[in-house]
Amino acid sequence: MKNRQSLLLWMLLFWGSVSVFAQHAVKGRITDAKTGEPLIGVNVVLRGSSESGTISDLNGNYSLSVPESSSLIFSYIGYVTQEVSVEGKSVLDVSLSEDMEALEEVVVIGYGTMKKSDLTGSLSSVKSEDLTAYAVPNPVQALQGRAPGVQVTSNTGSPEGNFTIRIRGANSIKGSNDPLYIIDGFPANMSSVNPDDIESLEVLKDASATAIYGSRGSNGVVLITTKSGRKGKTTVTYDGSYGIQSQIKKLEMMDATEYMMFYNEQQLNNAGKEFFTADEIAFAGKGTDWQELVYKDAPLQTHSLSIAGGNDKTKFYVSGSLFLRDGIIKNSSYDKYNVRSNIDHKINDKFNAGANLSYTRTNKSMKSSGGGNRGGSLIGASISAPPTLFPYNEDGSYNNLQLAYPFMSNALFNPLNLINETSSKTKADLVNVNGFLEYKPIRGLSLKATIGVETLNYTSNNYNSSRYLYGASSASLSSNQQTTIVNENIMNYDLTVHDDHNLNFMGGFTYQQYLGTSFGASGTDFISDAPEAWGLGAAANFGTPSSGYTKWVLMSYLARANYSYKGRYMATVSFRADGSSRYSEGNKWGYFPAAALAWRISDEAFLKDISWLSDLKLRLGYGETGSTAINPYSTLNMLSQGKAALGSGLVTSYAPSSTLPSELKWETTSQWNIGLDLSLFKSRLRITADYYDKTTRDLLNNVSLPTSSGYTTTVKNVGKMGNRGFELLVEGDVFQQKEFSWTLSANLGLNKNKIKELYGGQDIYGSTVGLSYVEDFVTLLREGEPLGVYYVYHDTGFDENGNMTYEDKDGNGVYDNNDKYIAGSPHPDFTYGINSSLTFKDFEFSFFLYGSQGNDVYNVTETANYDMGMGLNLRREVFNSHWSSTNTAEQNLMAKYPRPAANHNIKHSDRFVEDGSYLRLKNIMLGYNLPVKKWNVKNWLSAIKVYVSAQNLFTITGYSGMDPEVNSWGGDTNAGLDYLTYPNVKTITFGVKVQF
Repeated sequence: MKNRQSLLLWMLLFWGSVSVFAQHAVKGRITDAKTGEPLIGVNVVLRGSSESGTISDLNGNYSLSVPESSSLIFSYIGYVTQEVSVEGKSVLDVSLSEDMEALEEVVVIGYGTMKKSDLTGSLSSVKSEDLTAYAVPNPVQALQGRAPGVQVTSNTGSPEGNFTIRIRGANSIKGSNDPLYIIDGFPANMSSVNPDDIESLEVLKDASATAIYGSRGSNGVVLITTKSGRKGKTTVTYDGSYGIQSQIKKLEMMDATEYMMFYNEQQLNNAGKEFFTADEIAFAGKGTDWQELVYKDAPLQTHSLSIAGGNDKTKFYVSGSLFLRDGIIKNSSYDKYNVRSNIDHKINDKFNAGANLSYTRTNKSMKSSGGGNRGGSLIGASISAPPTLFPYNEDGSYNNLQLAYPFMSNALFNPLNLINETSSKTKADLVNVNGFLEYKPIRGLSLKATIGVETLNYTSNNYNSSRYLYGASSASLSSNQQTTIVNENIMNYDLTVHDDHNLNFMGGFTYQQYLGTSFGASGTDFISDAPEAWGLGAAANFGTPSSGYTKWVLMSYLARANYSYKGRYMATVSFRADGSSRYSEGNKWGYFPAAALAWRISDEAFLKDISWLSDLKLRLGYGETGSTAINPYSTLNMLSQGKAALGSGLVTSYAPSSTLPSELKWETTSQWNIGLDLSLFKSRLRITADYYDKTTRDLLNNVSLPTSSGYTTTVKNVGKMGNRGFELLVEGDVFQQKEFSWTLSANLGLNKNKIKELYGGQDIYGSTVGLSYVEDFVTLLREGEPLGVYYVYHDTGFDENGNMTYEDKDGNGVYDNNDKYIAGSPHPDFTYGINSSLTFKDFEFSFFLYGSQGNDVYNVTETANYDMGMGLNLRREVFNSHWSSTNTAEQNLMAKYPRPAANHNIKHSDRFVEDGSYLRLKNIMLGYNLPVKKWNVKNWLSAIKVYVSAQNLFTITGYSGMDPEVNSWGGDTNAGLDYLTYPNVKTITFGVKVQF
């Protein structure tokens, strides 16, 4: 009896298992609900299983074996996900509808938002994950190569990461060419934001988009929206990384043996006898590698923690972050601490309020590393100090390299003395507070009042200790305070008529006030090094104190109207009037109109039946923007203070410096833009192209006055400058499958800059650049040429004695500016970026390439290799390839460097103009998302990602210097100079991101 019962029980369990797990074959076709076209690569997954699934083929067909009572989930990018019950069916056809919410991406524009599909102007959006792909002190640096038409150049590899950004080229000579930065609606300092706090970043490029910012929008506008809380579960996110930085490239210098042999030849040519003995050369070996003593591998770490959440009434986002970066030059560092709090509260159905607060502290310890004649700066000394010498004497004191040899330069510093006995420290506190109150009296109408305050307080101190070899102990201390107040009152009204006509009206008034004060003091000869710069009272000698006060005000009225008919025809018109205190009476106001049209051609009947065409839109826009490219008080008669001799003493005096300019006009930039937005194959391939032509008229610049006028300078409208260019962005979803996806994007930016007109047709010379014995300008502003071209002599090689020669164009035997010519330009022909991102199951892999093509670099650093009379160490190539009386004629013909001798007639020439084109692997990353969903911890742990990445891992270039990405002076009239610049770094980083 018991055996029968057992057998019956086993039979029931067996047939029950069969009924539950019996597999049922189902097949079908998946199509677009609107067009009926088959959809390729749709994910079909059994509900509740991550293992059972398939994808649709080229005809949209699929087949799968599943339990009869199961459900299938159909998902496809850009379409609404569907869940369908099988219910025993063997054929299951499905139609998917486009996800209109996903298609109607909303982007931030000036003083509002807009559906991306309705844009009439040129705008680039950068994903927040691209801004956090690698650690940077300023999120704008991560824009490099991410947006066409946006050129970001690293001026220096120093820890604080100084850089230059240009959107569609430079527009001004005297004024700033930097874009306007708007954070959460307010003009703000970019150092106040942590990249992990950014929700979205948009770059407004054409004047139809930027004209709403008037005199602040001529250089483009970068709009940043920080993260806010969301209704639902509170989330906690931690993102941390640790990396090691190292020098990108080390210059190959002569070792001790080579140095002695070379300078023996130099002394033989100059003094008639060799300086070093054969025994000294035999025992010299490699000697001291000064670069190894100056540079080091340096750590970089970042930590970011955020908490976000909210309910129906209140939403909040709170974060804190650390950015700690040591420099690859010893005793240099940059630390940044940031706290942010964003709160939004719905008071009732008509009132909303919110407040944003951020606090940033930066501590910077730097070395005066760049510039100066070779040996006269830290970087120069690191490659100029003779390898035959050591940093310390036998008693432990510093070795004064200037005294080592009779032919040694009196400007050569001991690098370790500079590192250890000089300091330059800066501390800055930046606070941003802003709040808003919004009132919605009726449907579609919003009245919003905002006020924001930004304060920046920073102190800097410099100290040279009593052990500094090149002067008495000295200290300087300066303090600066800046306060900016912004008030904006904006009305927005949205109106829809008969579902087809959509209108938006915006109008408002803004007020901005800036106040800055400064103070500085200095002293020399201190009795103790202990207090450093904070003991100025103990100085034996005091410098003249300095102080400053600056205030300016900008008032504006603005209005804009957007119209859309069925999303097919769109128009935008805007107007802004700016009143600036910088200008004199009668010229205080500038007026900036703009208009744009867009036509969605793909919605026309004659294109409706083209299934592979997802979207085609044509854009046309025109606008005017301006620039207050003068300092406050520039339109007043100015006096300069100083000291004048009276009897046996000095008295304080005031003398005329600049005179009131007559009829000074605003710099105004007008710009045309024509653009095309194209999407193909269900929006899997997306193309955006823009062509622009902009002209800046009434350029402002200082003009010298004759001494008979009683003044030295004035400000005048001196000319006109243009920029024309083309931008292209191509994005594609190459594969979009269940366990594997690949997205690829590439962008290209071309810009041609041209000076169209200058005051009186006269050239404007750039700043002088020092050589060992002479200073001369390198760059030039000339009508018909790009801004800041290289204007130098033509090098004709060496004469019969191995001396340098140059072309004397007019044959008068005198080298002057008439013998110079335009030898190159710092402006690239084009810049480009390539970004690839792949996912395979839980793995992620991405890489990002950035390139610049056609730009020239003026290698000032290289000039010192031709100055052979100062005992400086030179590149190994000088030893291997110099003119010599012992060479054959063919060898001398191939020689790159002149005969080793003092006092060569070195001039700024085309010999030092090099092709600065390069392609760089900017970032590469491999990440793994841990399978936390399988850990049964979903109630408190959402995700963990670990990754390893590398930045600037390799660079392809023909440039001979440390790095082709260089702009030592950070400006536009003297761009592209490599003047012993702090080198860029390559970094290996390990990181983890955890979300609770």
